[in-house]
Amino acid sequence: MSTVLITGAEGMIGSRLSEHLFEHGHDIVEFEGDVTDPMAWKPYQDDDYSFVIHLAALAGVRDSFDKPDLYYHNNVEGTYQALEFAWEVQARVLYASSSNAWEWWGNPYATTKKMNEVQAQGRNAIGMRFHTIWPGRDDMLFRMLERGDVEYINVHHTRDFLHVDDLVDGIRRTMENFDDVLTQHPVVDYGTGHSTSVEAVAKVMGFEGQYRDTNPPGERVHTKADIEWLLKLGWTPQRNILDVSCHPK
Repeated sequence: MSTVLITGAEGMIGSRLSEHLFEHGHDIVEFEGDVTDPMAWKPYQDDDYSFVIHLAALAGVRDSFDKPDLYYHNNVEGTYQALEFAWEVQARVLYASSSNAWEWWGNPYATTKKMNEVQAQGRNAIGMRFHTIWPGRDDMLFRMLERGDVEYINVHHTRDFLHVDDLVDGIRRTMENFDDVLTQHPVVDYGTGHSTSVEAVAKVMGFEGQYRDTNPPGERVHTKADIEWLLKLGWTPQRNILDVSCHPK
């Protein structure tokens, strides 16, 4: 159907997306190298790509306070190179933003994601604001609860938890309807459209530690995706984080 160049293809989202797109008939090319280095893109210039999906980035709110320059270099410079490459080869772009960009002033990570959205304007690119993807990385709540590495839970926090398999299905549908989506929504949310209590998730997963009324600096208290655009594409989330039968073993 099309050839897709994916950065960050070895990551949790990228690996699932590569497999999902391949199963639906797309040819996948995995980018190897430093996305911030323009020379690393040179070996890919002779191929014909329908899409560049840029997922490679530094993620996480708390670490960004300690390493703002590194986050800027990886996230902003890396996205710039991806956009420049795609422009040269005339490929359409989907790039990873974040729900944190809704409150981009809250932490350096969120700021880099908002900067990506600004520099992508007019670039035939769609920004993908991922909400809380589970099972997620090893440093994210779901995995930490699985390992028993959580010290306490913030009782007032709610998140829009989206399973990675539902996410990649949504990304594919965005690709298949790229021009229509871009015309109306150059930046889009990915989530379930529902906000779930972090406390409820912790209890379902058997957490017996402390529950506190606190909020770490820079973290959003409530998140909820606007997915009306995605529902119109025929997509619906298939997994609920509170359903223990959906949890990987």
